[in-house]
Amino acid sequence: MKALFFSLAAFPLLLQAEPVQVIFDTDMASDCDDAGALAVLHALADRGEVEILAVVTNRKCPGNSSAGAADAINTWYGRPDIPLGTDKDGAKTPPQWNNPSSYTSILHEEFPNDAPGDDELPDALDVYLETLRAQPDGSVIICSVGALSNLEDLVRADKELIQAKVKELCVMGGGFPRTHRFETNIRLDPAAAVTVTNEWPTPITWQGFEVGNAMYNGQELIDAPKENPVRRAYELRPFRGGNSLDRGKPNHDLATVLLAVRGPQPEHWTVVEKGRVLIDSDGGTEWRHDRPKNHRYVVIKQHPGILTDIIGELLAAQPGKP
Repeated sequence: MKALFFSLAAFPLLLQAEPVQVIFDTDMASDCDDAGALAVLHALADRGEVEILAVVTNRKCPGNSSAGAADAINTWYGRPDIPLGTDKDGAKTPPQWNNPSSYTSILHEEFPNDAPGDDELPDALDVYLETLRAQPDGSVIICSVGALSNLEDLVRADKELIQAKVKELCVMGGGFPRTHRFETNIRLDPAAAVTVTNEWPTPITWQGFEVGNAMYNGQELIDAPKENPVRRAYELRPFRGGNSLDRGKPNHDLATVLLAVRGPQPEHWTVVEKGRVLIDSDGGTEWRHDRPKNHRYVVIKQHPGILTDIIGELLAAQPGKP
């Protein structure tokens, strides 16, 4: 048999791409899809696709436990030392929305973690500033799945730092091409949403509520270990006369994490560009072509079930399993 020789020059090496650097800015005080999104982020980290630089919460948790819940999830996935920060200003949230979370305090109390109460942790803005200053220029993606309060604070504090360090902002919020409904993440702090939309200095990719409404996840966790705090979050969150573990839940935030880490993969997403997002005084969002900015929004390209399955596999993955 003749020996076979191959030139390495003729066959480029398939090298593992550098992981995406992500700061995760999450509500984690209301709906369980924030917990699910953090689980998906960890599953992608286990695959070497992302490095989680920090987790900051953007809504004051009545139970003082939004970061505690996040830390319980981080600990479950073997990353207990991820920096945490919290938004201390609860006045921006409509008072009628300040109901205790169905799961944050329980995750904080029942599962291993070493986070103190939200009020004892560093302010989210300080975590942003410290984390961004330590990163190479143009390297960080911010994934926002909640109020844009922290991001408004960051714009006001150091827009030049954002310009230097942030590659892209991915936002779950609004509805496209147009909606007059009160989408939650915009309504949590409309003034902050307007500021970020108008003044953020790097590209913004928007994912509207209509994306998550087309896809449900959560039931994939039914057979997960009882020690999994994300499973517990879905079990505790009521939904449609049952709970989100049994019935599943729209995967708004989970899809945004996938989008932030993998980008708008052309087989899964259609990207609408050459326009801008406008937020009206009532919190409605609209896509306009009159004055193009560094804005774009995504539309599911194929059957939603394809992305649902991808996200569900990540949600159900065991810690440390690539």
